[in-house]
Order: sequence, then structure tokens, then C-alpha cells
Amino acid sequence: MPIRFSQKDIKRLLRHFRMEPLKKGGNLYGGIGPDGLWRTCKFDYHKGRDMVATGTADVIAKSLGFRNVQHMKEYIEKNL
Repeated sequence: MPIRFSQKDIKRLLRHFRMEPLKKGGNLYGGIGPDGLWRTCKFDYHKGRDMVATGTADVIAKSLGFRNVQHMKEYIEKNL
């Protein structure tokens, strides 16, 4: 069974890392990742309850510096 995230979960994670859109109204976020390095992440927010596709969640996890979606899920449960 794949690990699923809502768009609200991803938005909270980006806010946790103090990542903000690089351009006003843009969907490319920039900020410091969990490892302390500058990261960028492309995320197009629609509605909080909508689920993020599993492939998209995997790309977001890699761009934020997590090993995989399982590691990102554990980080969200522990810290948010």
C-alpha cells in the first residue's frame, strides 16, 4: 500500500522548513531543508484535503533531502 499525503501535509512541511515561494504567487518554494542545506521544491497547492499523487510525493521527498517517502512520513509524524 503506497504512503499518501494530503496537500495540507506538504504545505505544513514546507512552512515548517520556512520555505516560501521564490516569486509571488509561484509554485517553486525555496528554503533550508531538514539537513540545513538550501533546497527548492516545486509544489502546486490546490485544496488541503486533496491527496498528492505517490510519484509527486516521492519527487517532493527527494527535493527536500529525505531518503524516501517513508522517512518524510516519519518526520511529519514526529515533528508536526
